[in-house]
Amino acid sequence: MDFGLFTAILLMVGFGLVLVYSSSFAIGLETEKFKYSSEYFFSRQMIRALLALAGFMVFVNVDYHIWGRLSNLGYIMAVAMLIVVLLLPGDEAIKGAKRWLSFGPVTFQVSDIARMMLILFIARHCDDAGNEIRDFRFFLKMVGMIGIIGVLILAEPGFSTASIVILICMTMLFMAGVRVSHLGTLALGIIPVLAVAAVKMQHSHRRLTEFFGRHGGLENMGYQTYQSVIGLGNGGLFGVGIGKGEQKFFYLPEPHTDFVLSILGEEIGFIGLMIMFGLYAFIIYRGLKIASEAPDRQGQLMAFGFTFAIAVNMLLHTGVAIGLLPTTGIALPFISYGGMNLIFMVCSMGIVLNISSQSRYGKAPAVNRVRTDVRGFARSAR
Repeated sequence: MDFGLFTAILLMVGFGLVLVYSSSFAIGLETEKFKYSSEYFFSRQMIRALLALAGFMVFVNVDYHIWGRLSNLGYIMAVAMLIVVLLLPGDEAIKGAKRWLSFGPVTFQVSDIARMMLILFIARHCDDAGNEIRDFRFFLKMVGMIGIIGVLILAEPGFSTASIVILICMTMLFMAGVRVSHLGTLALGIIPVLAVAAVKMQHSHRRLTEFFGRHGGLENMGYQTYQSVIGLGNGGLFGVGIGKGEQKFFYLPEPHTDFVLSILGEEIGFIGLMIMFGLYAFIIYRGLKIASEAPDRQGQLMAFGFTFAIAVNMLLHTGVAIGLLPTTGIALPFISYGGMNLIFMVCSMGIVLNISSQSRYGKAPAVNRVRTDVRGFARSAR
């Protein structure tokens, strides 16, 4: 398999553990809910990292076609869990949202499972479709299946997560060879719907109003973004040192999750951030290369979907941290605290590495089966 990608993932997981401890020990130490323990978040993330690596080794060694064959069942399971989470009593909501299910000591965000299952589902069905991929009836079927999960996530409410899932799925359909005219028609219909949803939902409306209503100067950025930019500025070129940042001492809300990049920038500086982004770029490049060399359309779309998910989450988290985007609550892949997100991200890359191993056993790549050149794009547009 691709040992460069394998090594990069391990490095990111290891560095994420260090940063989770550095960004969260102050909150754990001073909060009764977290048992006044500086290691509360770190110990939980360590356990989940070990589970992620165990799952990673399973997914690396199991043929990705098996996950494709199980994708229908996985899709049904994801829809069922999204419905269950919406039926939970009101006191189960966290910050006004019903996004999590708990089984004993294990709590996970259902949308993480839904995203993974949906990527597998689309890859399998696009592969089975063959030349029917350009048929409008097939396109409507896929849009309907994506829409069910998108609406359920939106109802949690989870506007940013639903938007990301829809974006990933639509891009996968584009890469599979769906007509651009079909996708364009869908975009004209779905963008106004998402815009209305963003305005109507209390959380997203407040964030958008705060973002677009500001006018000049750091003081008008909104409290979270303001503190995030201060943290990045404090880091300078080389940072103040791991564990020595100040913004995590209750200046910046959610320093170990939604704004972990700010803590990272403060402690390792601009140069450190560029090294980290270089590692992300390497992971994304290797993932896309594996997609281009996969032995079939299913493998190509799986590798592309999982890699694209990492790229989108990384870019959105970064955009929020530096004040270019409204606050979204999107985690930084492999780095932010959130064990189940880490588990599903790492396991998805296990599938990518399994695809890599199969493409290197001498099976002929099928790059002509997905849109990889300008001529393919022009044909689909017609």
